[in-house]
Amino acid sequence: MKYITEIIVEKPIDEVMELFKNPEYLKFWQRGLKSTKLLKGVSGEKGAKRKLNIRLEGRDITMIETITKCELPNHWHAKYTSKGMVSYQYNYFEKTPENHTYWKTTSEFKFSGFMRIVGKVLPGLFKKRSETVMKDFKKFAEKGITVSDY
Repeated sequence: MKYITEIIVEKPIDEVMELFKNPEYLKFWQRGLKSTKLLKGVSGEKGAKRKLNIRLEGRDITMIETITKCELPNHWHAKYTSKGMVSYQYNYFEKTPENHTYWKTTSEFKFSGFMRIVGKVLPGLFKKRSETVMKDFKKFAEKGITVSDY
């Protein structure tokens, strides 16, 4: 399964990057994030691995994030693995003429086991989650509203 999501964040790209790349801010815009732990490498750099514990749709999920490309402010790509799923997130950022930030993400999922059924029956669930994460980031970047505020 593959899809694209996009949003305009009404902040300059440099400000967006400061918030996006700082792992201390993840808890403010990653809904359901319970904890993170750097496993390997330098946080935010290519090759870094991070363990993420997330509560999604009533389930606790452990994911391993591996940064596969980090050329900020324009590109940030990562691979996420968890039981029954591998996800690739390709993030692209551009400065708009209004000095805002255009953020586009291409998401690709590969499922195995029980998750194949979930992926076929509820494909919209994954895109909706991606859109929610982007909207939550936008609220945090523009207005300082965090996911714990709602």
